[in-house]
Amino acid sequence: MLFDKITNDRRKVLSFSTIVVALSLGFYLVPNTIDTMVTSGQIFVSAFAQQVSPDMPNTDDSFTNVDINNNTLSSSNSSGQPAEEDLIKLYDKVDQSVVQVTQKSDIPGKSRLGSGFVYDKEGHIVTNYHVVAGDNISKEFDITLTDGSTYKAKVVGTDPYSEIAVLKIPVENNTQVSEKLVPLQVGNFSDVSVGQRVAAVGNPFGLSASITEGIVSGLGRLLPALSPEMDQIPLVEDSPAFSIPNIIQTDAAINPGNSGGPLLNMNGEVIGINTAIFSATGVYSGVGFAIPSYLIQKVVPSLITTGEYQHPYLGISGTDIDADIAEIMDLKNTTGFLVIQVTAGSPADKASIHGGSILTKIDGRDVELGGDVIVGIDDKPIRKIDDLLSYLDKEKKVGENVTLSIVRNGQIEEKVLTLADRPASTVLGSELVQETQEDRPALGINGINVTPEVALQMNVPSNITNGGKGFLVIDVLRNSSAESAGVRGGYIASNIDGNQVELGGDIIIGIDNTTVGSVDDIKKALSTKQIGDSAQLTIYRDNSTLNVPVVLKKESHQDLVKNTTPLLPPYTLPQNPGDSSPLQPFNPFNDFGDEGIYNQCVEIMGKNNCDRLFGR
Repeated sequence: MLFDKITNDRRKVLSFSTIVVALSLGFYLVPNTIDTMVTSGQIFVSAFAQQVSPDMPNTDDSFTNVDINNNTLSSSNSSGQPAEEDLIKLYDKVDQSVVQVTQKSDIPGKSRLGSGFVYDKEGHIVTNYHVVAGDNISKEFDITLTDGSTYKAKVVGTDPYSEIAVLKIPVENNTQVSEKLVPLQVGNFSDVSVGQRVAAVGNPFGLSASITEGIVSGLGRLLPALSPEMDQIPLVEDSPAFSIPNIIQTDAAINPGNSGGPLLNMNGEVIGINTAIFSATGVYSGVGFAIPSYLIQKVVPSLITTGEYQHPYLGISGTDIDADIAEIMDLKNTTGFLVIQVTAGSPADKASIHGGSILTKIDGRDVELGGDVIVGIDDKPIRKIDDLLSYLDKEKKVGENVTLSIVRNGQIEEKVLTLADRPASTVLGSELVQETQEDRPALGINGINVTPEVALQMNVPSNITNGGKGFLVIDVLRNSSAESAGVRGGYIASNIDGNQVELGGDIIIGIDNTTVGSVDDIKKALSTKQIGDSAQLTIYRDNSTLNVPVVLKKESHQDLVKNTTPLLPPYTLPQNPGDSSPLQPFNPFNDFGDEGIYNQCVEIMGKNNCDRLFGR
């Protein structure tokens, strides 16, 4: 699967710089830090950025002329209204509604800057979850309008699963502030089409109220819902992650600082929230991603009233059917989703959905076959996991019933499930190792218990984990016992039951010559230790079993460290104000075409993940 060809050198490509790389080439969530932008003057500069005169004539006469009526903006050019006037009218219509979200800190790297938009006259501001997430989420944020006026706001609701957060400016008994707020209308996602013109408005690199235009390049993308705080990955309990379906892909320029800003249609309606980019450098390279507007319509009202949103949950993990699996299981079709594991107590478990039971070698990897194959839900066909996630996300709510059509022993059966709420603080029953009490030693790691599906996706031999034992390290705390000993965390995002789990880290299979079946064994061993004592970890890494000595200490803080080197360092603007030619960073991927980028993605991330990203 994902790990058949991963090497140590390739691990260095998956990296975290000022902007977080979530996937290989990679996915970047795009907030900006005030320290980087304002204080130190550091900024990412695209290797192919160019300075263009604002009055350069538009020579493209290929647009069809459409009249402007009732504030409906034209997409015309040729003989009528020039297309650039559409953007002028659009900007005039929405500029008062797009805001800058900032939070300053005396601690380097903790300040932040992002974008957002006015949701209603009651003072609610919509932005991305990763713009506000972190230790200071309970503190006040500054909301700055385009006229320069700034107001204090607090977070009233967050949903890391959809990457949406809501802040509120207190406008009660202050009609002057309320009158300044101009809400944006949220558009109908079903009207969004590939090829339609769009505009992104936000604060790239802290440049307030900037607008860029483009088109909808694709629909139905799957995006990992990682929720980093700038250059850190928060603790799993703070940021449960999974995949967000129905993501909008656009070529409108999105850069650090654009996060949380609106992606607009030419009527000035919000069709998405700008969230991430796919880039080798951390800046715009033609591929941006936005959270679809239907999620805004579903999630935001709940965040305003309750502070949270419940996502429907089945409780399964598995893999999409391919030709090899179909042949071995004697399936008539090569579509559907094979259930490999069912979470105990989940809706799927209660409905007697079966997971895999027959360990089979396919292309040198162990795959548990024999489980149910989901081919439909509520009479809608399921070709792959994306279809299942998309339907649940758009159409269903917690507590509602769904009917799964499954193939079992060559026969079609139907199973009725009652959807539960997605677990709030666990990923596949994960347990956190966060022993930070002053009187107890700690390893300083976060992770999950190894399951058969985790072992399968990491291509771990069955004799190492006995089909599903051990503890997978996902995060390593900075200055911790584990970091000092060189323990490695996860670095490649993989989809398991819709949860985005960072695989590739060390698997702890023993401690002090005691077998580790789960996190409980680690906790038990640590309970006999004192700060300053030594422990010996037996870990599985890169097809080898290693003994790693660790000197135990307590944790002073919980910053996370990734076992990767920066892909590109931040670039400093010229010190001479008259020098308008900032240094261009080396682009290690050069100017690949789409196929070249796809091939690079496959080499590092695996074909299944990249097929989903590129819609293949």
